[in-house]
Amino acid sequence: MRLWIFALLGASLAGCAHSPAESEPAPEPGAAEQASAQAQRQGDPVADDAMGGQAAVAASAGDSDWGEASTPFSRGSAGQFEERDPWEGFNRKIFGFNDFVDRYAIKPAAKGYQWITPQWLDDTVTRFFSNLGDIGDSINYVLQWRWGEAGSNLGRFTVNTTLGIAGLFDVASRMDLNNSDTNLDVTLGRWGVPSGPYLVLPILGPSTVRDTGTLYPRSYLWPPTYIEDDLTRYSVAALYGIDLRADLMELERNIVGDRYTFIRNAYLQRRLVQIKGQDAAAPALPDEDPELESNEGW
Repeated sequence: MRLWIFALLGASLAGCAHSPAESEPAPEPGAAEQASAQAQRQGDPVADDAMGGQAAVAASAGDSDWGEASTPFSRGSAGQFEERDPWEGFNRKIFGFNDFVDRYAIKPAAKGYQWITPQWLDDTVTRFFSNLGDIGDSINYVLQWRWGEAGSNLGRFTVNTTLGIAGLFDVASRMDLNNSDTNLDVTLGRWGVPSGPYLVLPILGPSTVRDTGTLYPRSYLWPPTYIEDDLTRYSVAALYGIDLRADLMELERNIVGDRYTFIRNAYLQRRLVQIKGQDAAAPALPDEDPELESNEGW
């Protein structure tokens, strides 16, 4: 699904001119998500010293809030995530590029979207895209042999598409058909396919080698892929990306310390829980740093 955020970059830049059981080690730690937003976050979704090019990007942007190299996420077993990130130097450079694009293109577009869109309409757009996502979730739950979740998501899609008028209203939740999220990467992880190293992708953000390999086939489980008219397809993709980024705006304020480390650990922890379940080792999130409470975020 995140493959569609490629279209968002072009739309955002244009807008700115005028004004996105794992077979890994068992004890995995701490979390948060665009990021995220897909969570994240989407999620987008979207440091010093070891950051390489990212430090230069932050300096040129006049930013000094990248956090320390050692963060609360480094305490206890959370440090084991570093073993999953052998390409950290390269990843931090891509992370810096993503932050630059987000700061000057995608985030301003999301803020503009929030400014012109009433909250009820914003929520309606979010529900519409969430309903479309239930299709792919249902198929993946079947592939994972998780029949309860498959039935729940398929029931949600059926009810919300009919009674909820194409997903504009969430009638299914009132019928105790709860929403849950999964994807092809989780499916492969549950069948024992190794995730490979952690990898930060341009624009798309946190990933792994296995997750990256699922991007193309995953796009075929996303209904807008089948829209024949290019302009309509890209417009829907841009709307999805901007709405997702806007929904992650408040969530990103929870990021504390070194942003790269926080987002990496949050992404890997979320995948662990999706694959191994809630019983997977999940230390609590780091305590919030009062000095960072006023930080606008990533």
